[in-house]
Amino acid sequence: MHSIKITEDYYPLAVLFQRCGLEVNPNDNKPEGIVKMWKCEDEETGELIGAATVQLLNGVYVVKHLAIDEEHRKTGIGKILLQLAEEELKNLGASEIWLSGKVPDYYLRFGWEKVQPEDAPSFSKCLKCSQFNQVCFPSIMKKLF
Repeated sequence: MHSIKITEDYYPLAVLFQRCGLEVNPNDNKPEGIVKMWKCEDEETGELIGAATVQLLNGVYVVKHLAIDEEHRKTGIGKILLQLAEEELKNLGASEIWLSGKVPDYYLRFGWEKVQPEDAPSFSKCLKCSQFNQVCFPSIMKKLF
């Protein structure tokens, strides 16, 4: 069993995000504009097994991070965290939300659509990164409400 809770402690989430392959440095401060963060823990061990953050960047609502520890993937935790993130942003009045997805096919299953980078607002460092479309191939995605 697991439990999902709102958290204010960014550091353990950043450690998980980095371990799951996101470009996050746990030693950096919590990013500005974070609206809400969730953590998912194993109820027996207290181990952090998933997390998500949502952010307001340059006037755009973004699902900034979403990661599940590899051994807990395909358990539905990611879907629950994504739904919480989407619902939070919808409740804040967002008519559209954005993300930079390393696994775009995952998000397509939940109604997200790929967008050409030149058609997206400025919210992701990915587009300016030297690894973009060289070593790393994320998709810029949006969802409309």
